[in-house]
Amino acid sequence: MDGGGHTARREIVITATHEATRPQGPTELASSTRELSSFTQELFGHLPRRDQRRWAHACLEGLLTAPGRKSVHGMASALPAHGGSRAATAQSLRRFINSSPWQWDTVYERLIRWTERRVTPKAWTVATVLLPKRGTCSVGVHRYPDPAGGRFVNAQLGLGMFLSTGTLDIPVDWRLLLHERWCDNHALRRRARIPESVRHRPPWAIVELAGALATRTGLAPAPVVVELPDHGDTGPLAAGLSRQGHDFMIAVPGSLAVLPAHAGGTATPLPASRLVTPGGSGTRTVTGVSSFGRARTVQVVSGPVRLPSAGGADGGHRYRLIAEARGRGARPPRVWLTNLVHRSPAELLDLVGPSASTASTVRRLGQFGLLDFEGRSYPGWHHHMTLVSAAYTYHRLDGRRSTRLRPT
Repeated sequence: MDGGGHTARREIVITATHEATRPQGPTELASSTRELSSFTQELFGHLPRRDQRRWAHACLEGLLTAPGRKSVHGMASALPAHGGSRAATAQSLRRFINSSPWQWDTVYERLIRWTERRVTPKAWTVATVLLPKRGTCSVGVHRYPDPAGGRFVNAQLGLGMFLSTGTLDIPVDWRLLLHERWCDNHALRRRARIPESVRHRPPWAIVELAGALATRTGLAPAPVVVELPDHGDTGPLAAGLSRQGHDFMIAVPGSLAVLPAHAGGTATPLPASRLVTPGGSGTRTVTGVSSFGRARTVQVVSGPVRLPSAGGADGGHRYRLIAEARGRGARPPRVWLTNLVHRSPAELLDLVGPSASTASTVRRLGQFGLLDFEGRSYPGWHHHMTLVSAAYTYHRLDGRRSTRLRPT
């Protein structure tokens, strides 16, 4: 996932941050707890043991109400003491997150259906998030570049899928991206309880996320919008999403090699930026309205393109390029590759907005414990991310309506 990319690309590897929050008063907390119970039952009611359901509720309540860091001790301090001991409460929370045997896939499916009864997504967006960690023992930790700090840090790299309306983004699934040292080291995998089948790396982790969401949604699938740092796998990603039948828009570097659809087999590939140069051959200017209500001008190549691929790995799929036009002397435009070849430019432009909204949401998730996982195992990481996603979703779509929970 280490990507260079040209200077015009906006990197969507986000380093989440903590933000100050205000604690709730007793009346506010009692009201939110009653409302939270039905939400917890819907997502975790399938768990076989009563204590599991109890601690699922406690975890969500702690993530929603504890000020500052959402460590197990921080959450325990905001909850009634279990057995008269805060330490016992913290221990039970830790056990539920790190070692209780529950499947997060079922919770995500229920979270998606709960969300879709309240909002209709216009896109499925993808974002990566850098989760700095102390030491090297936590699952998936590797040295990654931090775009915000301009240095390398020990961190986990998460990949999230979001239901996006353009102004609201709900996290509904996560993958922990694994560096090669975690993929190939059996001792590390055994210690972190990583299943042998797991080899999460882009672009296939993105294809996997989209495929999982397609099986869980109760609505018609939305286009997959991907804007990530360059990882050199645009072709396989586009081909993989196409094979699964997903509509998509993928931000690509201007250097991406493409072929005009009418070009013969011996044609020389051209950089994508050449085909979306303002005033260039084969382009036209269209004014569209983004999801944020701003009129924007875009350059659209008038005909489809193909991706050159050895051995026909791309399957002969045809795509279209779209880019925002910029003034003379401005930085190069962002370029998008899409298989929505029959959509109007204005409709395509409208899909670009959600990815910026998703980046903002990832930063806000730091308020709900995104950075605060204290365990070292693969199941524990996924349990934590599931609970964080559920707490944030409840806050945005239910608890926030009557301001029972703290504002974002």
